[in-house]
Amino acid sequence: MEENRVTILIKQLFTYLNNSVKYAVLRNYEGLPDNNMARDIDIITTKSELRKHKSALVHIIEKNNWKIIGYYNSDKHCALYIGSCFDEEDIHVVQLDFLFNTSIFGVLFLDADEFLKDRRFNGKVYHVSIEYVFLDKYLYNRSLGSSYPEKYIDIKNAVKDSPVVLEKLRSLFNTSSVEETDYSHKMSLINNAIKYNLRHRFFAFMKDWLCFIVSYIRNFIKTDAVFSIGFTGPDGSGKTTVLEILKDRLESVYKIVLFHFRPMLFGNLGELAHSVGVVKTVDRDYNNPHRGGKTNTFSSLCRIVYYSIDYTLGYWTKIKKIKKQRHLVFFDRYYTDIIVDSRRLRVFLNHKCLYWFGKIFVPALDYNILLTADEKMILSRKQELDAVGIRRINEKMEFLATKKGYKLVWNNGTVQEAVVEILAYIFEEQHKKNLKKIKF
Repeated sequence: MEENRVTILIKQLFTYLNNSVKYAVLRNYEGLPDNNMARDIDIITTKSELRKHKSALVHIIEKNNWKIIGYYNSDKHCALYIGSCFDEEDIHVVQLDFLFNTSIFGVLFLDADEFLKDRRFNGKVYHVSIEYVFLDKYLYNRSLGSSYPEKYIDIKNAVKDSPVVLEKLRSLFNTSSVEETDYSHKMSLINNAIKYNLRHRFFAFMKDWLCFIVSYIRNFIKTDAVFSIGFTGPDGSGKTTVLEILKDRLESVYKIVLFHFRPMLFGNLGELAHSVGVVKTVDRDYNNPHRGGKTNTFSSLCRIVYYSIDYTLGYWTKIKKIKKQRHLVFFDRYYTDIIVDSRRLRVFLNHKCLYWFGKIFVPALDYNILLTADEKMILSRKQELDAVGIRRINEKMEFLATKKGYKLVWNNGTVQEAVVEILAYIFEEQHKKNLKKIKF
């Protein structure tokens, strides 16, 4: 049977790792490199080793026509999100996590050298011993006050009396057994870990804590590992189906949070006006989005200001927080929808003015997909717009397609073809960005 692109890539990466890098797979290594069943691959190594070999690993990724679609670098690990998109049946996403230590808030529990000094080789890959598989998760969970996961209880029972485990608990947490550690308060464990770091590695601990603060601030601002996408287009262009397929393809690695139109810090404008007594009734015929009559310029401006405030505040209170957690953000319509189909929101202003207003006042998404189709195709799917309305929207979308950050996709063929075009575009753009961020 012919090997798929994932297997070919993983085999080549581990061939290089086995020959050139001091590493060990942390967990779920049993099927590697022939069969990767996990969501991601956790690889223990040192910062200096990764720095030395990162260029060669990127070369292997590029040689196999994969793209680096996300890059995350912190004080304790570096993550590469890589994707391939060749056709509708050949879309893959893999996450490679290179782990330097087990720590929390800059407080070191285990460094890479401790993991690697007792690594094992199963004939195909190097992997961590079972004692350190346990310690990695156990030390971290207990320092947060969490219990060791029940699904790993067999590992816990197998190593709880191991001299390696008992010595680490005694030196780091000042506890004599796993049972005592289970019932110790998290603050007591953290305080003992801090004392251990201060006593045995004072200057290194100060450096680790500073690195944690710097990387935390940097990653809060940049959120390099993920991206946001807005989808805009007339009803009948296939947005819902495209969104469902994209989510299915990317959720193997990413969690995806979907918004409709805006962050919704504030409610519907009509409902708000009704609640404060400005209007007596609210039109709730949402099945007919173009039902509203024309409004004057002042009313249109008020709507734009209201929506832009929601976009701006919502971006910093919701979207930024989600991206910091390394989740993708999808918008089924965004501010772009006001530009191309302003009648839906009862905004009657020139589309070029709306574009420049948004460019200045509305936070930009990483990618704006303008999804549409020919008039006949859209009319065969839905009858919410007439041919003139569809033509008007398409003309505005063609205007936006000339601007940076916008991609026009004609969904006249199969929806899978549109998905491949969208992912190929995003993967390529992400790859260009991430190559600049990766330091060789």
